[in-house]
Amino acid sequence: MAESLLTEPELSDELEFVKTLAVEAAGVALARCRQVTPQEKENLSYVTDLDQDLERLIRGRLGERFPDDRLTGEEYEAGGGSGPRRWSIDPIDGTGNLVHGLPLWAVSIGLIVLGEPVLGVIAVPPLGELYWGTKGGGAWLDGRRLVAEDADTFHTQDNLCVGTNALRVVDPRTLPGRLRDLGSACCEQIFVAANRLKGCTFLGEQAHDVAAGVVIAAEAGCAFGTIDGELLTAAEMVRRTPVRTPTFVAPPRRLAALMKQARRL
Repeated sequence: MAESLLTEPELSDELEFVKTLAVEAAGVALARCRQVTPQEKENLSYVTDLDQDLERLIRGRLGERFPDDRLTGEEYEAGGGSGPRRWSIDPIDGTGNLVHGLPLWAVSIGLIVLGEPVLGVIAVPPLGELYWGTKGGGAWLDGRRLVAEDADTFHTQDNLCVGTNALRVVDPRTLPGRLRDLGSACCEQIFVAANRLKGCTFLGEQAHDVAAGVVIAAEAGCAFGTIDGELLTAAEMVRRTPVRTPTFVAPPRRLAALMKQARRL
């Protein structure tokens, strides 16, 4: 895969390590995805033996390489060191899709420094794609620079993603385009960056759902804002998790259009 020429030098080692780690985890996931054992969590979402094993793998690799860094993720309590840097891991984002054989799920690894998301790597194993971004270093898909296309309005055939939780709060009649729910917050963010979606809508997502994706989306030129008219930074997106107010991710002019017309039920 081609290298990003704009990667911040101080993050280049971390980026290359995590890209390699994400590819390794994606290979493990693909080999096992058809033979997982799902269980229900307290919130009735699924967790599988693959989720747990992958998070242990990723934590182990990161802990060995960066022993001072804090390690957090979806399936286990925080661990690692006590330094100012925190890794946020979602071993399988879209576990429900994986359990039901829907080929859209992702492995996500994000780095947060003093509250600022600065690095994100997301692998989408069923598609064989690897996305990454660093703060100030651009957003990339397999070495191709990502730039989110903007416009003042939405075409009726534009794809707009609205998660299940948000669909129960936001009036879909006030949203433009063709409404979708992909079942993976990570995929939704990076697909906005890659122009497969023109925007996405979150409600209830946790830090591990957005930590990597906000870096990639922001570096592709996307912005973040709530249905109540508040613009957010990438750091605020992470800090305000779980997301308690319907929040949009889109290029700035499309975001303004969404924030202007979207209404609650």
